[in-house]
Amino acid sequence: MKNIKLGLLKCLLLALIPLGSVVADDSRSVETFSATAPAQLQTRQSSKLNSVVTQAYQSHVWFHSVDIYLSGDINSNGYYHRLEVEFDADTSVPYQQVFAEFTLLPTYGAERLYYTSSVFELFRESSDDWLAVDTVLDQHFAADDYLLTIRLFDAQTGYLLAEISGFDDSSLDYIPLEDYGRDSYHEDSSSVEVSAGSTGILALLALCLLQCRRFAKRSSKAE
Repeated sequence: MKNIKLGLLKCLLLALIPLGSVVADDSRSVETFSATAPAQLQTRQSSKLNSVVTQAYQSHVWFHSVDIYLSGDINSNGYYHRLEVEFDADTSVPYQQVFAEFTLLPTYGAERLYYTSSVFELFRESSDDWLAVDTVLDQHFAADDYLLTIRLFDAQTGYLLAEISGFDDSSLDYIPLEDYGRDSYHEDSSSVEVSAGSTGILALLALCLLQCRRFAKRSSKAE
């Protein structure tokens, strides 16, 4: 009964949030995926390397590999405003329609959903059914080391099929990110220049001598 309620809730959320669109206006994403027709697919299991072993959850769908790429560090502080995630998922059934959700978790704070993909297809263990999402973080992402989580859902029922995160794979954790607004900001530094040349020293000595003479005159008059 609980699973049925969760499925209905997920379907309702899918109806309210269009697939392939960013949930908030704090990032911009572009997705790329294989559009190879099933009849043209060639299963190339031998060419698949770097398989993912540990995953938070998997059913008849699982992640085979996940790669991330960072770029865009305008202020050279070691934090990037552009994140590209590419993964290849497999399934034990001949054909499975899914969609993916991508979230980022800061060191302190709540997990944030930053992108929901379009529906795409998985064909057993083919290497031609990958998905890549290139995201530019525009705002509301403070400079921090983020943990990435990717979840795959059944496109028809909304049920969770597979999940992987930085808790499972260290390459998905401690990702140095910040938004473009912070990355493009350069703090202006101000300084006051004080001259200590010979002219400044002579002027100071002259002022001290003048003060001494005034003090001597006042002393003589007092006597």
